[in-house]
Amino acid sequence: MKKTNINNRIFFTIVFLIIVSLLASCAPAPTATPQAPTNLKVVILPYTSFGPFFIAQDEGFFTEQNLNVEFVPFDSGTSPLPLLEEGQIDVLGSGPSVGLFNAVANGGTMKIVADKGYLAADGCTYMALLAPTAWVDANQTPTAEALRGLKVSIDPTNFEAFMIEKLLSGVGLTLDDVVPQDIAPPALADAVTNKAVDLISIGDPWITRLLDTGLVSIWKPYQEIVPNMQFGVVLFGKNLLNGDPDLGNRFMTAYLKGIRQYNLGKTDRNLEIMATYTKLDTELLKRACWPPMNETGNISLDTIEQFQTWAVGRDLLDNAIDVNTLWDPQFIEQAAKNLK
Repeated sequence: MKKTNINNRIFFTIVFLIIVSLLASCAPAPTATPQAPTNLKVVILPYTSFGPFFIAQDEGFFTEQNLNVEFVPFDSGTSPLPLLEEGQIDVLGSGPSVGLFNAVANGGTMKIVADKGYLAADGCTYMALLAPTAWVDANQTPTAEALRGLKVSIDPTNFEAFMIEKLLSGVGLTLDDVVPQDIAPPALADAVTNKAVDLISIGDPWITRLLDTGLVSIWKPYQEIVPNMQFGVVLFGKNLLNGDPDLGNRFMTAYLKGIRQYNLGKTDRNLEIMATYTKLDTELLKRACWPPMNETGNISLDTIEQFQTWAVGRDLLDNAIDVNTLWDPQFIEQAAKNLK
């Protein structure tokens, strides 16, 4: 009798264990806790060349990469490079500049990681030299006599000065033969009327606005002076370069997706987004030039090197750097794989 009881206990124990095992296998797996989005600070300015940033934000491309991107507005008169170097911001849309070269030469941790606009040889005119229409008609071909002593709205230390000096060199002149003028864009029309400026170096939408006044015409589009000049780049600082490379890859994946939509042109949706962030009238945006961008994110290092050579020649740089050390293509390469 005792043996039967023992056998029964063993049988029921085995049955119980089988039932428990089956119930456990049928139970739903524990749900993983969603990872909180990573915060990134990205500098923006209200220009059409920041279009891919705006699009990636509004279309949710950053959110798809589990990023919470905070836009940090800046004006063009203040350089955010020190904030990038200190790690107070993560991403900066900028251009090749003396400040960038000097920062890297002095050990600053920042790299160019993607395209943010170039002056396509066969593209629309995003940057140009403008002058009074009568002067333009009389001076289709540059001459030393016509250019010497002109008052030019230009910062003599930036890449626009490099472009102008390249033009001047063709007639045996340098920047020393013209008179730089620091005039804010909103005051340029009055400056033309008052003859306070003769040549205007400007980008769109100001080109379109100034042409609308009837006071000036385009004299020389910059893409004719240095075709395919790289005027815009995306920079990463130490937070993404030395911190979490995957974070940089995720940002770049969203950004390149933004470029793809931006390059579709002036669609209703793109116009809506651009108007929101630039605060420009939609009709003005339809007429203004939107600079092209490389969908792969690649840049023209050659034109950046030309600019640096000029800056060294003007004694604007203490030391030249190998421009190849400025460029880090790993993020666009990984983003291209992600987008496949």
